[in-house]
Amino acid sequence: MSNHGSGNRNQEGSLYVPTTGGGKDKPEHIHVAHRRSQSELTNLMVEQFTLQKQLEMVQAKQQQLWIHQQQLAQQTGQFGNSGNSNPQGNPNFLPPHPHFNNGAGNSSSGGSSGNSPGYRSRSHSRNNSGYYDSGSGNNSSTPYGHKKTNSQSSGFGHARRHSLGLNEAKKAAAEEQAKRVAGNVTVKIDTTSPTIGSNEGSEQENFASPNAYKFPAQGQGHRRTNSSSQSSSFRFPPPQSQYSQKENDNDGDDFTPTSTGHRRSRSRNTEFSPGINSNWRNQSQSQNQVQGQQPSPFHHRTSNSRDFSVNSFNNLEPPAVFQAGHKHRGSNASVHSFNSQSNNGNPNARKSLFAPYLPQANIPELIQEGRLVAGILRVNKKNRSDAWVSTEGVLDADIYICGSKDRNRALEGDLVAVELLVVDDVWDSKKEKEEKKRRKDASSQHENIPLNSNDDYHNDASATATTTTLGSSPSSSSGGDDTTIAGGKSSGDNDEQSPTKQGVRRKNSLKQRPTQKKNDDVEVEGQSLLLVEEEEINDDFKPLYAGHVIAVLDRIPGQLFSGTLGLLRPSQQSHNDNNKPQQAPKIVWFKPTDKKVPLIAIPTELAPKDFVENADKYADKLFVASIKRWPITSLHPFGILVSELGEISDPNTEIDSILRDSNFLSNEYLDPKDPKSEKSTFHSLPIAQEDLESRRQFTDQNTYDILAITESANYCDFAVHIKNNTDDAGSIELGCHVVDATAYIEEDSSLDRRARKRSTAVFMPQKFVDLLPQALNKSLTLAPGKESACISVVYTLDGKTLKVKSTWIGESVVQPSGTISVDDLSSKSAEANSNPSAYMLKNIATSFYAERINFPAAELTPFLPLAASLDDEKVNVDLNILDRSLGSIIVGEIKTKLDSSVAEKIYTKLGDSTFLRRQVQPVHTKMASFKKKVKKFGFDIDVSSADTLIKSILQIKNNDVRTGVEILLYKTMPRARYFIAGKVDPDQYGHYALNLQLYTHFSAPLRRYADHVVHRQLKSVLKGVPYNEDLDSLKITSEYCNFKKDCASQAQEQAVHLQLCKTINDMGNATGQLLTMATVLQVYESSFDVFIPEFGIEKRVHGDQLPLIKAEFDPANRVIELHWQPGVDSATFVPADEKNPKSYRTSIKNKYRSKTAEIAAIEYNKGQNGESLISDSLSDELSKMNLKVPKLRLPELSRNKDPLDSFLSTAITRKKNDNCIQEVHELQKIPVLLRAEVGMALPCLSVRALNPFLRRE
Repeated sequence: MSNHGSGNRNQEGSLYVPTTGGGKDKPEHIHVAHRRSQSELTNLMVEQFTLQKQLEMVQAKQQQLWIHQQQLAQQTGQFGNSGNSNPQGNPNFLPPHPHFNNGAGNSSSGGSSGNSPGYRSRSHSRNNSGYYDSGSGNNSSTPYGHKKTNSQSSGFGHARRHSLGLNEAKKAAAEEQAKRVAGNVTVKIDTTSPTIGSNEGSEQENFASPNAYKFPAQGQGHRRTNSSSQSSSFRFPPPQSQYSQKENDNDGDDFTPTSTGHRRSRSRNTEFSPGINSNWRNQSQSQNQVQGQQPSPFHHRTSNSRDFSVNSFNNLEPPAVFQAGHKHRGSNASVHSFNSQSNNGNPNARKSLFAPYLPQANIPELIQEGRLVAGILRVNKKNRSDAWVSTEGVLDADIYICGSKDRNRALEGDLVAVELLVVDDVWDSKKEKEEKKRRKDASSQHENIPLNSNDDYHNDASATATTTTLGSSPSSSSGGDDTTIAGGKSSGDNDEQSPTKQGVRRKNSLKQRPTQKKNDDVEVEGQSLLLVEEEEINDDFKPLYAGHVIAVLDRIPGQLFSGTLGLLRPSQQSHNDNNKPQQAPKIVWFKPTDKKVPLIAIPTELAPKDFVENADKYADKLFVASIKRWPITSLHPFGILVSELGEISDPNTEIDSILRDSNFLSNEYLDPKDPKSEKSTFHSLPIAQEDLESRRQFTDQNTYDILAITESANYCDFAVHIKNNTDDAGSIELGCHVVDATAYIEEDSSLDRRARKRSTAVFMPQKFVDLLPQALNKSLTLAPGKESACISVVYTLDGKTLKVKSTWIGESVVQPSGTISVDDLSSKSAEANSNPSAYMLKNIATSFYAERINFPAAELTPFLPLAASLDDEKVNVDLNILDRSLGSIIVGEIKTKLDSSVAEKIYTKLGDSTFLRRQVQPVHTKMASFKKKVKKFGFDIDVSSADTLIKSILQIKNNDVRTGVEILLYKTMPRARYFIAGKVDPDQYGHYALNLQLYTHFSAPLRRYADHVVHRQLKSVLKGVPYNEDLDSLKITSEYCNFKKDCASQAQEQAVHLQLCKTINDMGNATGQLLTMATVLQVYESSFDVFIPEFGIEKRVHGDQLPLIKAEFDPANRVIELHWQPGVDSATFVPADEKNPKSYRTSIKNKYRSKTAEIAAIEYNKGQNGESLISDSLSDELSKMNLKVPKLRLPELSRNKDPLDSFLSTAITRKKNDNCIQEVHELQKIPVLLRAEVGMALPCLSVRALNPFLRRE
């Protein structure tokens, strides 16, 4: 079935359907382009490039004429001043380009007054459409149409690609979903039906919004307005110093918070910067020209924001050819690969590999018209050329980006503009590309792969039906790489896009991955605690939406990457035994540790001086690099080296690498004269005595027994008191007190700007990075007997039901009578006699929790720790991410109530300016897939709303099954984000995982800068004074806080993973690996996923790493049958292809020589003798970090039974003829071997299944 089917067409043949929901700022239509190959141009791009080409020709002719006139003037003396750049009689001699206009007023010449501010209206001779005009000035009967003229298409030499609208894409997606539900029966959906893309009359689940908070009626001053956004004068975040400066060069207090032009590049790209399309060699010249320019502000990323106006995007760089005052660069003039004239007659100019980005100024209008969609791009870690774009509510599924050409140089986390394409066209192109690659390999390796093979080179985790013939498999999600030829080299030269040239062999459903693919999988899967998987796509389940990136709208500034340096690309190394280039290289290659980041080309002159001659000396060293630019003529981005961290195996280097990768330089408060210590000039402001006296006093210890609750060893910013009131109702008073940090820190001071730059604390087992200087933490921390300025929220609770009767919020002075840690709170809250206050606090937290999830019978345990981690990181870090103490749960629930109450208070008064936090509900397709997977487990999960979903999971009694279900749910849910109320539609305010309508962060000001913003807003409400921060400045702050919050979460996870690898390696030090039990979570065609609860990890077991004869997969029952080689030990087995010197095994330091029987015996013997599996040195290290040693979950050992037999007996096995078969099905517990692969840039964890036929009978 064609996904562009029937729909509404105008007389030009373009396809549109109306959108559904999304608010007044969402487009009414979205266009979907049609094409047959990635090299084709869509209508939109042809129009842009045609206009661009015409302007270039006009400008070139006018420039020649102007030169000629100057020559004449010099001869005749017509011009007295030879330096004059324009004839006096013709001030507008060079016409301005319609796409770039920095004015804020009515800038269109002769256009309608209805044009948006900052836009320049222009009608096109071939297409008088709304693309060039906001619509009020044109009388075209086909406002969105494109006239298909031969002049447009023939000029580029490519077939035309027709367009479809957003709603045509939604209609096609709805038809595809209905087709799947109906069992592959073609379903046509009426374009005008109100059910398209909605929940009415369809089989989609009805996701209900949390309704705990009732929005005030309109007209109370907080309703969203229609005013357009204005350019902000607020400059944020502060940029890193020039790369020639030292990282710690922060002397003086003139810390200026200006921003870079992109959020992932450190280049000072402004409106007049070289641009991402320009050439590397021109960078030094263009940088010198922009030194005096102001950097552009930090732009927003969310696609459903209200300010998609010119002011939101006009500071992002346009194509270089339109930059006034810059030398014309032929390599960026237009679409070089599409026009032979684009290189300006230069035969040596490099061929363009990517399409230049569309001009930024017109993109907001195109988004509003529905011709483009904006969203956040994420890279497919298993196949980095592919990606997905999340639109946060505009579409009900993510947009599939096929191949690096369609990704068009966009990086992870970029805000991109996407033009939707017909899914069938993209899919056909993908299959054609895969077929070319297969045939190329088959011609040289016909013994491994036949010419008609349909195998996927990347994915051995397909869950679709397979046949048992050699080389027969359906196409699935991760396959396919670009085959673009550039300069005589294919994109296969990029090791991140192509596997090694090996065939895919099969043993029934068992795939044999190429060596390079195995190497990639070891790093991708081994360097994370949980598997990150995209939804599977194949011929039967194609993506619902597909598109290509036509512009990068926003990029994170100052993005740093750690990695290693090499002379050759990894793919070149596989064909070069000497690891030396044939001649002196002009660039060297930086391989980032993060597999989502592409290889970065570094000019040789920026590498260490002796690197080319002594590259091997640097093989085990970690560097930090930054991407500067990515020309359209290069397969790879260019960058610079920032610093050398040190040896890979050095523990300090590893932690520094994690912090740099997560964009924490930790140098904001350092003394430049003594970089190891903080400057002594940072102190808290004194608070006037009259200010303290005007606050509510909580200092009488006879009345208030206030407990300061410590989560961090460095400080305490939260305290509570519980008091029984003497009223007749027997009510209870719960007071929650948070340090008033903003009373001690002057707004916009040097200290405030530095705190804003760091944005958040980072909590890792090995190291803490605090938000504020140590001296300030010591001054502000709550301590017994010390009076501190706070902001308090006091609840009056019903004495029987513990429901909130009233709430008071105000400034206060608090004097704690004691402190209690979260660990002590865990133990003392168990019984009423041990500590009445702690016990009552647990009961109150339970009441709040039950009310929040609408589940009266709810208890604090069991808890869903992964869902909670989507909002905030742990302060008390555990080695197991699935662990969370009762004390932490109690404090977390009290703070959640507190944060919600403050959000409601501020929003009621400030409305649009309110700084809030939300989590959008999961994409429908992901949630439907989750429900389907869990249903196969035998559980029917109600996903109609957040509270029903939480209740359904909590009612699963088996702890391991519940954890497995939570892991699957976790992968469907996005992280929570800060936002400004006036920038988002009210129906998008809710926090899905917490089931709250309004929420913010207020309760931890000593570790989150976002709380400072909320504190200042709350104090303006309490004092009744205006809050003057404008929406654009607030939005900049919110987006930067989001970025750093995500970075902190990433750093914590990587640090936990690093420490866990060291612990597992130490526990298995005698044998090299551990033997334990794991729970099977998902079963695929040639592999299966397991999670190990005692370590909190999920890993994939690959069939091609086991001593198997073959494997057979039953997709209907989700069972894989492993046919084992009897007597072959998985613990010592090495597949033939892993003996290849290019295999990852050559870099692994630990060798696995111990047999499984020996491993089992050691584990049981030490357990029976009460001995620890870890060394004394590691035990001391973990104790200092306050981390618990994991305990292996071994099968029960019967008397006089061999330890190995205890493991072997847990497997489901049978013998059929001479076949030794093990059945593996979901939720089954099986014995596995866990090992830490130490030796790579980051250690990796991998799992292999135990051979249950180890003993020959």
